Amino acid sequence: MRLIWMDTLPTKLPGVMLLKPPRFDDERGAFRPIFANRLHAEAGYTHEWAEMNLSHTRQNSIRGLHLQDPESQAKLITVISGRIFDVAVDLRKDSPTFGQWDSFELGAESDLPSQIYLPEGIAHGLATPHGEATIAYLVSRPWNPATEKVLAWDDPDLGIDWPVDNPSLSPRDAAGMAFEEVIG
Repeated sequence: MRLIWMDTLPTKLPGVMLLKPPRFDDERGAFRPIFANRLHAEAGYTHEWAEMNLSHTRQNSIRGLHLQDPESQAKLITVISGRIFDVAVDLRKDSPTFGQWDSFELGAESDLPSQIYLPEGIAHGLATPHGEATIAYLVSRPWNPATEKVLAWDDPDLGIDWPVDNPSLSPRDAAGMAFEEVIG
């Protein structure tokens, strides 16, 4: 029996982890697990996931920064196709990195990590500077529109350096709240 494992790469935000599930290529193409309870448990992430969602995003777009409060969600995000610029903002008031953000490049067809794990209390957003991308994500709690918040992607207090100019945004994302409002 061939053992498989997952590479994990810590980030500056506690609990946020980049994941590189194993990939197996042959003459037919490639195989990579999106979620394997054993692999993710060995990496330290065990959840009963409530929903799985699929998002397709056109080039030069931004989605986010999304969160639910007070019913926060842990998320396991997987790039299915393309590449994304992924952003995590720490909104956990007891965290040593509260108010800080980190960014990552994730990709499906490369040596880049294809997954990111976000614990509860993290706002999430992404941009597509390199073309279209498809993302699947598992969440630990059902989506609840009554507790959903959108943190402004361009909040000057955060100063996120997004790699897209004049991005395409949803009306909801364009009207995101200031950091001070979200944490208020």
